[in-house]
Amino acid sequence: MEQKEHNNSDAVLVDKAKAGDTEALSQLILRYLPAMRQLAARCSQNQADRDDYIQEGLIGLVYAVQSYNTARNASFKTYCMMCARSKIQNQVARQHNNKHLALQNYLPLEELDFSKGNACPQGDPYSIVAGQEEREFLQEQAKTLLSGLEQETLTLYLSGHSYEEMAVLLNSTTKAVDNALQRVRRKLREVQF
Repeated sequence: MEQKEHNNSDAVLVDKAKAGDTEALSQLILRYLPAMRQLAARCSQNQADRDDYIQEGLIGLVYAVQSYNTARNASFKTYCMMCARSKIQNQVARQHNNKHLALQNYLPLEELDFSKGNACPQGDPYSIVAGQEEREFLQEQAKTLLSGLEQETLTLYLSGHSYEEMAVLLNSTTKAVDNALQRVRRKLREVQF
C-alpha cells in the first residue's frame, strides 16, 4: 500500500492534500524538497539564509497545493515551482531591504560622550547650546532607561574600549556586548527630546 501511495501522481496527491490528507502533503514535500534546496542554494550565501529560503519555498509549495486549479492547464510542478520561487524572491528582497535598516536608524553613541568637552565647537551659539542640552537630556534618560549592563557597556564604549575589551571587563561575550549596545541605541532613539 505504501509503495502505491509513493507512486501517486502530483495531481492525485494534491487532491488528497486539499482534502486534509497530511500523508499526501508529506509526500509532496518530500518529492519537492530537493528542488526547494536547489532554489534556495542559488539565492543564498550562508546556511542560515539557505534554511530560511527552503522554508519560504515550502510555504510556497503549501500555497500551491491549496490554490492549484487543474482547469488552468498547467502542471502542478510548474505552478508549485513558480509559487516557491516567488516566495523565495520576496524573502530575498525583504532581507536585502532590512540589511540597511540598522544604518538608517543609527544613533551615534559618541555624541553622548560629554567628557571630551567641546574646546572648539563648530556652528552658531544656538546650535551649540541646543546640542549640549540634547546630550545632557540623553545622558539623563540613559540613567533611567538603561539596565545596569547597558549602562556599563555604554560607559566602556564611550571610554574607547573595543568590543573584545568590553567583553573581558564585563565577563561576557562580544556578541552580548554588541546586543547591549544595540538595545542602548534602540532605547535612546525612541526618546523624544
